[in-house]
Amino acid sequence: MASITVLRLLKCVIVIFALGLPVDGAVVRQYTCDSYFQSWCQLHNATVHMDTDVQASVFPRVRQLGFIYGSIGNFTHTFNNQLFKAGVLRVFARGTRVTTLTMPSTIEQLYLRDNGLRTVEIDPRARYIVRYLRLQMNKLRSIAHFEHLTQLHELNLCDNLIEGVPLDTFATMPALRQLILCGNHIKTLGTTPTVIQLPALTHLDLGGNFLASLPLERWQLPQLINLSVRDNLLTTLDSGLLVRRFPLLRILDASANALDCHSYHQALQTFVNRSVVHLIDRRMCSVDDAIVLDAEEMRRPNGIKPAAAEGNGPLEVRHLKERIFLQQRTIQQQRMEIEQLRANLTTLMEQFDLVAGPARALDPF
Repeated sequence: MASITVLRLLKCVIVIFALGLPVDGAVVRQYTCDSYFQSWCQLHNATVHMDTDVQASVFPRVRQLGFIYGSIGNFTHTFNNQLFKAGVLRVFARGTRVTTLTMPSTIEQLYLRDNGLRTVEIDPRARYIVRYLRLQMNKLRSIAHFEHLTQLHELNLCDNLIEGVPLDTFATMPALRQLILCGNHIKTLGTTPTVIQLPALTHLDLGGNFLASLPLERWQLPQLINLSVRDNLLTTLDSGLLVRRFPLLRILDASANALDCHSYHQALQTFVNRSVVHLIDRRMCSVDDAIVLDAEEMRRPNGIKPAAAEGNGPLEVRHLKERIFLQQRTIQQQRMEIEQLRANLTTLMEQFDLVAGPARALDPF
């Protein structure tokens, strides 16, 4: 039988967690709980390999539970049932070995980071309430059956091994706000002609993949604000279509792509006119940064332009344009960082409100 001993200290509660194994092989671990908010506990170096281990274990009655290092083996229905009995709604696992995840139907937030996770089992007949799902830095290759996670607000699959992502997968998620797929091996976003509508999506990150094209005509994302397609294999970008499909777009990161000169010039002109904060690598094309400068000059009263200097005027003007371009790029990068920090802060505040209620909990991760 599992044994639990509670030692009340000044600012924390230590709970001994003993797995129901033979006496000579028992594994004893400790929970470190925050007793001020009494909202989360961390379990360090837990080892749970079989359902019998889980059945003989007693979890602390907290809403947030974190596993740091150790090994869970398979995150099974039995494991989830024990968490449900304890009233756990939010689960973290950082550096904990979890090779197979049977998606829990009673967890609202699930964050598995750097776990060696290879398989996610989703039951099409189950009703899932998970709203925040982060499975970054794992070894997933497929997102099969993810369309049944219809209540998702955020999905983070960054830094996995996924090669194909059918956009139709996310069409069943009307509340999805953030979709983060960066750092995978994605080559295609599906081939079906269906228009994908994600009415609540504000942040889409496809950076660090192998995309050679974007099916913009299939995306209907009326609330999209932040789009990242950095570090892909894009050579063309229809910026006009992009701003028409995403009328609220404010941030675009298309850096580390070999865009052709036509796409480059069109993007500069379009995004300056629409006041879109953008990062696009400078191309060695004719009349490059002059497009940006002309757009700025057209906004001057009466269209007055400064007179060119005499003598070495063209060369000096060119150098001045170079400096202005570099300064403008620095400002764009800073604005993008500010907007990203603002988006991250909004997400954190939403999560704290969801989990902590009146008393805001500190996030152990």
